[in-house]
Amino acid sequence: MGVRVRRPSPEFGPALLRAAVVLRRWWPEAALGFGVVIAILGAVLRRGYVLRYDMVFVPDPPFGATVWGSGSELPRAVPSELLAVGLSQLIPADVAQKVLLAACLALAAVGAARLAPVSHPMARLAAGLAYVWNPWVYGRLHLGQWAVIAGYAALPWAYSWVLGVLRPPPGGTGPGRRSAVAGGVAVVLGGPAMVLAAVLACAPALALARRWRALVAGAAALVGLTAPWWLALLSRGGAVDLDERGVAAFAVRPDTPLGVLGSVGTLGGIWSRNAVPVGRDQWPVALLALVLAAAALWGYVLTRRRWPSAAWWGLLAGAVLGTVITVVPAWSVGAQWMVALVEHVPLAGAVRDGTRLLAPLALVQAVGLGMLVESLTSARARAWAPLVVAAPVLLLPGLAWGLSGQLDTVRYPAEWSVVRAEVNRDPAGGSLVSLPWSSFRAYRWAGNVPVLDPASRAFRRPVIGDQDVLVGRDRIRGESREADRVAEALAVPGDPGPALRRLGVRYVLIETDQPDAAQVESRFADAELVRRDGSLTLLRLPGADFSESTGRIGIVPVLGYSVLGATLLIVLLHRVTRR
Repeated sequence: MGVRVRRPSPEFGPALLRAAVVLRRWWPEAALGFGVVIAILGAVLRRGYVLRYDMVFVPDPPFGATVWGSGSELPRAVPSELLAVGLSQLIPADVAQKVLLAACLALAAVGAARLAPVSHPMARLAAGLAYVWNPWVYGRLHLGQWAVIAGYAALPWAYSWVLGVLRPPPGGTGPGRRSAVAGGVAVVLGGPAMVLAAVLACAPALALARRWRALVAGAAALVGLTAPWWLALLSRGGAVDLDERGVAAFAVRPDTPLGVLGSVGTLGGIWSRNAVPVGRDQWPVALLALVLAAAALWGYVLTRRRWPSAAWWGLLAGAVLGTVITVVPAWSVGAQWMVALVEHVPLAGAVRDGTRLLAPLALVQAVGLGMLVESLTSARARAWAPLVVAAPVLLLPGLAWGLSGQLDTVRYPAEWSVVRAEVNRDPAGGSLVSLPWSSFRAYRWAGNVPVLDPASRAFRRPVIGDQDVLVGRDRIRGESREADRVAEALAVPGDPGPALRRLGVRYVLIETDQPDAAQVESRFADAELVRRDGSLTLLRLPGADFSESTGRIGIVPVLGYSVLGATLLIVLLHRVTRR
């Protein structure tokens, strides 16, 4: 009996061919993204939480006030916190944290590699690696600002949409418009500063090309996607009482012997001296970094004929504008201008950390370095190409393996889960005050690394804590009115329980492993002890129970996320109808 050989259907052959073409086109970027994730996050790709400064993930996070932007603080974590909490409902929260961090780094590298107008795999590798391996990313990882890195990662994808508008890629090469739109949506995760960085990068190119319809459509999409921010701000009356001292505290600082301009030109200058990579204060490292930045800018000049004129000039203009805004507060006159701007424009305070606006400059340098490597591979100096590709890593080895071991994974003590369950199952209303009164904690079980108080994300009910930030010796006042009133009640001698009760506080959480915790607990003479477990003490203030449930969501968050969802739906339907 013969054996029948089944021939592939006529439709199966083209599908295999398309898959082979996609695999051939994307394998360098896929390898780059995987390599970057392993090189930077390899030390923490295991179970446990990475707790560091602004990066706070908690086990089984609820959809609390921080997620919806309805807490006492400004809605800076909207909508990034919704993404983090939503993903944590599908997979364990510590795994979700690693997935988000890895996605941010991989998308940044792949996006820059695909954006660069080069064809040689080594050139694309150079562009993607330069965009991820630099002092800017080091500083944000050190401060735990994963959402800012998400906005940074989305920038090259957003700009690929601009290129698609100005000149659709022939033959389907280059970044696809669907992936560009999907990546551009993630810009809003980075907050107002990264949205401004995207506007600085994309708007000049569309304006120079007189693509007014695309400019208006992009602006309308940003308004819809940022609805949870500005609606939450309007619900506060539109007024934000910002501390003027924050302008100087978060201003750019030279982290190299090259001064402010040299530090900013090499993608440094972050306000926190602790977030500066080791070695940048040495002359040899600083000079080599400056040479690399200059070479990258020269490479960008070489891309002049490969991009539309408006796209080339537009990205360059965005990089220049972002750099100017960054360096202006470093001088006295510029600081006075910024203070005046903060006083009259509420959202201006969101960009007082001006180094975030160096993202367009980082993209210019990444694209330029990729073009420089491609020019070297086609010339007699091809032996220099691998050295240029590896130069960012050689100049910044401290970024590898979890910031040279600074990043580590930890586990929460068991009492956190017990106390959280005790508070969350109470149907009565009222908020929770977290003490001692300090915005940052240093836990022995977490390596004594400064981290934002996890209580604000651990409980379903609103949590009121200190919003002030200590920068050096300067205490920068926060913007929460509720926190100010609680601070005033705590400042009065005696038992603060009755005053807090009048402010709508039901629970007081005291973290006994923090400084001055014993003195704080002794002040609550009439409070009911609910639980004392390990390093946590939970008190309930006496008085009539609140009738309002803690599980309610206000109309403002619902409206804001509804507008965001409708905007996404319109964008997706528009892409379908255009096809």
